[in-house]
Amino acid sequence: SAASTQKVLVLGGTGMVGSQIVKQLQSMEGIDVVATSRDGRDGTLPLDFSTSLDVSVEVEKLAKGCTAVISTVGVIGTPLDKKVNSGSGLAAEAAKKAGVERFVYISVAPEVRKFGQGIDLFKEYMIGKQSSEDAIVSNFGNDSKNSYTLIEPTFIYGGDKFGINPPRVASGYGSIIESILASGPLRAATNIAPEGVIKIALEPPISAEAVAKAAIASALRKTDSVLDTYDKIQQAAKTI
Repeated sequence: SAASTQKVLVLGGTGMVGSQIVKQLQSMEGIDVVATSRDGRDGTLPLDFSTSLDVSVEVEKLAKGCTAVISTVGVIGTPLDKKVNSGSGLAAEAAKKAGVERFVYISVAPEVRKFGQGIDLFKEYMIGKQSSEDAIVSNFGNDSKNSYTLIEPTFIYGGDKFGINPPRVASGYGSIIESILASGPLRAATNIAPEGVIKIALEPPISAEAVAKAAIASALRKTDSVLDTYDKIQQAAKTI
């Protein structure tokens, strides 16, 4: 619209987090939203990171005139994990070429990445995610004009059902677990727990809505470069 001062491209705009980002952005004044999805449903534009011949070309076209790009793209447990999860890195390069100054990426917590490195199911997923992060930092972290935020939750919950791919728990169950693990004594235990499974298990899951708000705050330059704990993501979400 003519009154808009910001325009945001959301890659993966129909997933658990992406749909929340699009919905919240659409309710905010002064922001135009363009969103993609694998199959172009729900008013989004089709962009399939697993089959697209050139993600870079497509994203560069879509990102023209945008002030920020948010990527929620990710798959796990497929033969194309590495290709799809490294696609956000290609998108970052394309966004920079298009003149975008801010890039936001929903990635994965460092302790989860470390834990998953030795597990075959997660290996290609983690390689792809790391590749994207490296490209984002390289393209948006080296000058004062451009900036990025990596949002790195351990486990996101949302929706009304359980799922394996992507792994998720339903909102009702997830919110109960969150309220237990977010209590003072257990947060203190998380802070002193050794790296590994125990620390991951003690980190509260976070709602898709909170991650979406943190992503929007990041797109609007209200956050740090890395949100890698439950508390940092929640703090960023509260600014929206």
